[in-house]
Amino acid sequence: MVLTTPGPGPAGRSTRTGRKHLGGLVLAALALLTGCSGGTSQSVSTALKDSSSAVATARIALRQDMDGKLTRAAASTTLDDELKEIQTSRSTVLKLSPATQEERDTQKQALDVLDQCAAGFATARAALAANDGGTPSVSDGDKALADAQDALKQLEGKVGSP
Repeated sequence: MVLTTPGPGPAGRSTRTGRKHLGGLVLAALALLTGCSGGTSQSVSTALKDSSSAVATARIALRQDMDGKLTRAAASTTLDDELKEIQTSRSTVLKLSPATQEERDTQKQALDVLDQCAAGFATARAALAANDGGTPSVSDGDKALADAQDALKQLEGKVGSP
């Protein structure tokens, strides 16, 4: 009668060595996730940069509309598309789980600035929809977006600094 004993596990490793290796991988993965997540400030910084780009693009569309170089429909579509970027950034910031009071403050400031951006877009969109030169005017929309862009830049500078 032949008795069999368990041989080495996959790839020639014993089961015990395989478990050690797996445990090491799990610990390394956890360290990577916690150490490289960049925390709240990195995510906020990215959201602010994306939003700043969206506001800049919207302002270009408004100025081209004011100069007669872009149709109202094209300007309106651009505003809609860029507002979606603001909403995506806001959603990203809202979903963060800040660990410290400083991170919670940063998250709140970012949400306030992104809300200001959305309000600027609302003014600009209302101006384009009115299409009569009344109130709000397209220049009012541009001013609202310029103010939002300034707020974004200020917070970017604060969040981006160590």
